[in-house]
Amino acid sequence: MLLTTVSHISSTTNFTVVDTWRFWIIHLWVEGFFELFVTVLVAVTFYQLGVVRRTNVVRVIYMDAILFLAGGIIGTAHHWYWTGQANFTMALAAMFSALEVVPLTLLTLDAWDFIKLTGTKASSGTPKKIIPHKWAFYFLMAVGFWNFVGAGIFGFLINMPVVSYFEAGTILTLNHGHAALLGAFGMLAMALAVLGLRHVLTDEQWAVPEKFIKLSFWGLNVGLALMVITNLFPVGVLQIWDVLENGYWHARSLEFIGQDRIRLLEWASMPSHVTLIMLGVLPMVIASGLTYLKIRKA
Repeated sequence: MLLTTVSHISSTTNFTVVDTWRFWIIHLWVEGFFELFVTVLVAVTFYQLGVVRRTNVVRVIYMDAILFLAGGIIGTAHHWYWTGQANFTMALAAMFSALEVVPLTLLTLDAWDFIKLTGTKASSGTPKKIIPHKWAFYFLMAVGFWNFVGAGIFGFLINMPVVSYFEAGTILTLNHGHAALLGAFGMLAMALAVLGLRHVLTDEQWAVPEKFIKLSFWGLNVGLALMVITNLFPVGVLQIWDVLENGYWHARSLEFIGQDRIRLLEWASMPSHVTLIMLGVLPMVIASGLTYLKIRKA
């Protein structure tokens, strides 16, 4: 019934109205909420781990809240290329969308500076400060890195009107989406999972699961990087080039997707998927299982 209603509305309503509300619903939760939620969660976790000051956390949260709650609606408009928007509106929307990654990036750099300073030995010969939740911290650092790369660099690469007019819905959009969603939000989920696993185990119990957590960290990050480098980004560049040469319709057709070079790049992404699953997901599952068994045994 719902699909019938949506289909009826889409077929009877002006395309401008449909497209406006489509991105209003789909993307506003990202532009106006999701990034804010992630930044607040990472900031609070960093503070609880003792790697950032309370003042910096409050400043970043306020900065992010202002950018998102005041500019989230404006930033959403960088999708509205086919709805008669003015050039000024498109430029303003692209600017607000690009600024959204700034607070979390600054917070990540602040946390990393703290770790570098406290991780060195003092002149008096005092030992290094060891963070119990080291791998949770590393996953949070990965959140900041992939947020900057996926949402920042790759997002800004396609949200400029002169680019996105030609590339909307192509593989470059998937390149941005995979790096930002899996990189930022996926790594955040892993960070919280590792935080919970480490919290319920003693230092002695943590020794074995930590090895699998370490493997999972590198497997997930290396696998995602390989996916972007070997498949999503190069195919996206070839596709937008085909849009400029032969038209948008041709770049979205089976004639383009079926080319030998595109098929080759698809097969080239196989190592990235294997790395993600075998060296990323599987070790995390094993670490979770070991933690559960150790709790039951205790």
